[in-house]
Amino acid sequence: MEEVAKHSGVVTAVEAGQVEVRMKVNSACGSCQAHAKCGFAESADKVVVIETALWQHYHVGDAVEVVISQRNGLVAVVLAYLLPAVLMIAVFIVMNSLFGELWAALGTLLFVVLYWGVLWCFRKRIKQRFSFRLQSLE
Repeated sequence: MEEVAKHSGVVTAVEAGQVEVRMKVNSACGSCQAHAKCGFAESADKVVVIETALWQHYHVGDAVEVVISQRNGLVAVVLAYLLPAVLMIAVFIVMNSLFGELWAALGTLLFVVLYWGVLWCFRKRIKQRFSFRLQSLE
């Protein structure tokens, strides 16, 4: 069975096809391999909008658990933090050796804009890959 990370939360809004949940970080983070780098571990409250066909079953104030597989969580950490950091360093080193520090810094900044632009362009495909599930606690 696939390992999952669970975060408790409360439904704050319900719209056609989606449920907004304010999450509270819980002890499940301690067992997750991405704990130190995960966005959920940074703060006590996070708001997540989850698309679900069962949106009618949820009401504002309902206690729920937001579930994501740990594998998908780790892939998200790699895409959001690890890969851009490694590529930024590589771009800086190559550009610094070819053009000097000023151009290396500007090239690295341009790379960051391009990297996040590419992620933004593929956001729908990425969103399909990293789906959250809701489980009612009641």
